[in-house]
Amino acid sequence: MTSRDLSVLPSRHRGARRARRERGTASLEFVGLLPVVLIAMVLVLQLFAAAYTAHAAHQSARDAARAYSLGESPQAAAEASLPGGVDLVSVSTFGPHHGVRVVVRAPSVLKIGDPHFSSEATMP
Repeated sequence: MTSRDLSVLPSRHRGARRARRERGTASLEFVGLLPVVLIAMVLVLQLFAAAYTAHAAHQSARDAARAYSLGESPQAAAEASLPGGVDLVSVSTFGPHHGVRVVVRAPSVLKIGDPHFSSEATMP
């Protein structure tokens, strides 16, 4: 068919030919976009794991400082305060005002960056 012959075809026939030529392009676009979407999902998961661990470290430091100010073991209070998946690395005390520094290790999901988070808290 020549271009002059195509002009006499109804528009629905021209659309059918175009659809046949573009068959499979959606699959190629999906395959091309899939790695980008997966990387974005992994980065969001990493962000949530880091935020979860930072919050757990902060809460554990507050609980350990509270226990230390009451004359109890800050190590035991920090361990009891941590949720599952977050491991306690160290607890150290400082200063005359019952200060505690807690270092925790993030869940195994966190693979990018340093998996250790620390937080300090002081109780009067």
